[in-house]
Amino acid sequence: MGTRTKKPTPPELGRKGASVLRNRAALLKATQEILAVKGHATTVEDIAAHADVAVSTVYKHYKDKDALIAASIMTAFQEWELWAESFVADSSDPLEQLVIPMRVFVRLHQTHPHHARTLVNFFDVTAKIVPQLQEKLSSHIKALCKAGILNLENPAFIAKSLHAVLTFAVINQVIDPKSTVKDCDEAVRIALGMLGLSPAKANKLVSKPLPSLK
Repeated sequence: MGTRTKKPTPPELGRKGASVLRNRAALLKATQEILAVKGHATTVEDIAAHADVAVSTVYKHYKDKDALIAASIMTAFQEWELWAESFVADSSDPLEQLVIPMRVFVRLHQTHPHHARTLVNFFDVTAKIVPQLQEKLSSHIKALCKAGILNLENPAFIAKSLHAVLTFAVINQVIDPKSTVKDCDEAVRIALGMLGLSPAKANKLVSKPLPSLK
């Protein structure tokens, strides 16, 4: 059979594609920043102005404001996940690989205040994308069960419940000025208990010093 030669991409299409990606990235970043400040008062016009694009450009990428907000929250969380996973890149302990990102997540208000405030202000939108948000957590818990490290009858349900506990801890950090770092780790202890770990084991994991979160 002859080899099919791939047609080169016309320069104008390459430039157009790059422009589309730039506009989308600008919209997502602008949405994250504006939402953290204006909350539900944010308009599509606000976002477009902050991203330095036309309002019509917004609707070329997203059907409405809610779709854009959901995409911005999902993108922010994916970026946060990559950042959090960097703290366990050199760890060979499967439990530590689970627990450290959990401890980092409940400190979201300290490390990523914009993300934390958006989570609170747009919890109704966040709730709709919970399955995607907890996907890695659920996969990690299932892997620990398969390896015999955890023994859970319904790991998927436990992952959902655990995610709810951790999310509430983040919300509490935002809305309660009296909340402390100890409250963060207490939420993680509760979550580890849900995974079937003994109080002693949970306390040992939560008491380990965290790396610098800067």
